[in-house]
Amino acid sequence: MARWLSFFAEYNFQVEYKPGRLNVVADALSRRPDYAVHKAEANEIGVIRTSTPSSSLLDDVRSAYANDADAKQLLDYFAARSDKSRQKLAKHLRARVHRYRVHNDLL
Repeated sequence: MARWLSFFAEYNFQVEYKPGRLNVVADALSRRPDYAVHKAEANEIGVIRTSTPSSSLLDDVRSAYANDADAKQLLDYFAARSDKSRQKLAKHLRARVHRYRVHNDLL
């Protein structure tokens, strides 16, 4: 919003409200047939491309966990889930631990 305000601040204009029935120009533009969403297109979902990260990248991420205190704490917690291990987590991690999962030793 601030970006738009600074952009429009360069211009001298006054905004005037027009009820929908009087604002025929905007109505005509919004009803252009070439902008209509076709129901068949709107309901279609397709996959263009899938990719999987290389094993070297995954290994790099796993090794980077050694230098990340938060990742260490989370991995330790998930290795032995208990109330005691949860209390050992830093406060900011404890509040968000439900957002994390471990899969193939990756958070």
